[in-house]
Amino acid sequence: MNALHNNLIKKEQKGLSLPEVIIVLLIIAILVVLALPQISASRRLSRFSGFQRQISTSLNEAKQNALAHKTATTFRYDNAAKRVIIYGGDLGALGSIGNRTKDFADSGLLPEDVVYGYPPGAAAVLGDGSNITGLSADTVDVTFQADGSVINTGDGATSKALYFYDKFGRKEGAFAISISCADGRMKTWRYSKAVNRYIE
Repeated sequence: MNALHNNLIKKEQKGLSLPEVIIVLLIIAILVVLALPQISASRRLSRFSGFQRQISTSLNEAKQNALAHKTATTFRYDNAAKRVIIYGGDLGALGSIGNRTKDFADSGLLPEDVVYGYPPGAAAVLGDGSNITGLSADTVDVTFQADGSVINTGDGATSKALYFYDKFGRKEGAFAISISCADGRMKTWRYSKAVNRYIE
């Protein structure tokens, strides 16, 4: 009886051999290496979603400022500096200390990772008929009037559409925001690879 008990204790105390430990560690290492690209892509997509919210929030902020203060307020996307500037009315002229500036770093993206435009091969026209507003001197301005419209004296009644994508994710995470000229109503569109177009 004691011999049987001693054999059981020895078996319970016996651990993994060195080759078994090495094999387990190799399997874990392989699984980690296989999972890293997907984890990295998922984190990048999450950060790009945060960037999309930042652009939408800034556009809304400019519109609300125009409505609240009954004065034209401009949302500017600066492609060279990779930032957003909101100015006009109570925020002061462009370059004033009262301007609201938001850098892309706030959303966790590297500025060089953000591309203004749409991915190669993507169908650009949105469901509401909007198309990309081109850069002028490497910037895009959306000026909300006191009534919330974006009818500017320079370009007349023209709806705006801003397009962005991640240079690494390409079509994954690509989005556009269209702004109606008549009332400044905004719609957010995400690119769908399944149908090869932007959907609301």
